[in-house]
Amino acid sequence: MSVLGKIWKVQSEDSSLNVAEKVLANRGLKTKKKVDEFLKLSFKKGMHNPFLMKDMDKAIERLKAAIKNEDRIMIFGDYDVDGISGTAILVHALKLLGAKVSYRLPHRVENGYGLSNEFIEEFAELGVKLLITVDCGISCKEQIDLAAEKGVDVIITDHHTIPEVIPDKAKAILHPGQPGCDYPFKGLTGAGVAYKLACALITDQCNAEDREKYIYALLDLASLGTVADLGPLNDENRIIVKYGLQALQHTHWHGLEYLKSLAGIEPGAKVDINTIGFSLGPRINAAGRIDNPYYALQLLLYEEEENDKAKLIAEHLESLNRKRQKMVADALEQLENRIEDDQDGASLIMAWDADWHVGILGLLAAKCVERHNAPTIIMQDFGDELVGSSRGPQWFNLVEALTEHKHLLKTFGGHTQAAGFTVEKENLEEFSKSMRSYAKDKLEHTNWDPTIEIDCELADEDIDDGLVNFLEQLAPYGIGNKQPVFLIKNLAVDDVRCVGKEQNHLHFKVHTPTKRLSVIGFKLGEHEPFLRDNRTIDLVCYLERNEWKGRTKLQLRALDLAASQG
Repeated sequence: MSVLGKIWKVQSEDSSLNVAEKVLANRGLKTKKKVDEFLKLSFKKGMHNPFLMKDMDKAIERLKAAIKNEDRIMIFGDYDVDGISGTAILVHALKLLGAKVSYRLPHRVENGYGLSNEFIEEFAELGVKLLITVDCGISCKEQIDLAAEKGVDVIITDHHTIPEVIPDKAKAILHPGQPGCDYPFKGLTGAGVAYKLACALITDQCNAEDREKYIYALLDLASLGTVADLGPLNDENRIIVKYGLQALQHTHWHGLEYLKSLAGIEPGAKVDINTIGFSLGPRINAAGRIDNPYYALQLLLYEEEENDKAKLIAEHLESLNRKRQKMVADALEQLENRIEDDQDGASLIMAWDADWHVGILGLLAAKCVERHNAPTIIMQDFGDELVGSSRGPQWFNLVEALTEHKHLLKTFGGHTQAAGFTVEKENLEEFSKSMRSYAKDKLEHTNWDPTIEIDCELADEDIDDGLVNFLEQLAPYGIGNKQPVFLIKNLAVDDVRCVGKEQNHLHFKVHTPTKRLSVIGFKLGEHEPFLRDNRTIDLVCYLERNEWKGRTKLQLRALDLAASQG
């Protein structure tokens, strides 16, 4: 049994294939054409024509008229990284073209998610003629109908689950997944759809030289939303993120450069998806979670160098992120105690508290799923109603589950593995009982044993710079393009120690017949005694290149370990 209690499943044991061929075959890349398309990414050849998206021509014609007539345009985005970065993309693009543009983001606590009638009323009073939604709007038929009554045209850009009834009075709906849309790639995030609108507008309005410059300048913002919102990293998203990371390394947006500095990222230093996922994304998200999302948006809109206000905002986001981390740690401890007392081993975990801030509910739910592999619903109790956030493992579709209970919910929406809702207190008991029964039924028909999918086993001679060079070609990694995982058996262990501020990471050395390699195991510090007692292990890991102070060496990143069986 492994230290994490997981089943190891090796995907390829075909001795006729080398390691690279096994990794590629595991991803369905078995022909030269497919391999070349995947490895040799080209922005110019790989990006799809934005005008293939349904209603894109309508959106561009309305935008051109708005710019020409000096209509006031309002960009309305979501308060997370995806919505904020997508909003910044459209604000930059429209300002570039001389549009009269404003922006608005909802406050998570004061306004809740998405458009409301109050916002529509406000926009009409302000003389807004065109409203563009970012990362929201597809479920807002009532609000779009009201906008039409008020003389406000609406362009929706969204990627969330298509509801049964869509806003048919919108001037244009840009959503690659909507019925009748022939756009080749359906996995764009909110920032990705906003980016495609910006690309279409810039392509229509700018000369060839400026067009390329402006489209590339917005890629780092598009990559922020794509990575933070867990967009599948294949097809167009893979190109957006690869080139976006290059743009992020030398970003044009100085506010973002200040944030990189506070996150400990040196100017010009190489960045990867972890830079967004664990450094920049949480800092941007912190504003929308526990404060005002405008701080994060304003930071992404700064272009001027040496801007004191941008520095202050970046420092504020850094402070908010530290506060958010403390809030999550405290609430998670309370949550785990409740699970141990009441719900451990349950098919669904559900908990609520008046003191759990609505902005951290999704983080609590995600950590709970990671630990217990069970769908989790966490709610903040506001008295007459509760606002909830849910996360689930792959075997549990949250949108389907919430749709099944829509008669008990005030509002709901989201993705298959991440969704939110509001439930009135009077319906809470029935909702809780019914959801548990629903999850139990799903569980009885599902194999949910925690497993680690391993690409293949590595022999001593496989571990070299050539293999790492190949693995780096496969990046960026993420949902839809998982980093290759390897099994290495019969490794002798020495130099075991815990590292990190909280001593919760594990560092040790392993010996193959010809090599001595460093191993880092993040959040595996509690298993140090296991390595003291077992000096020969089997290791499930990533193979990486570690760069530190100008020096580079091969490194293994431990995912799980077990005692060798000989």
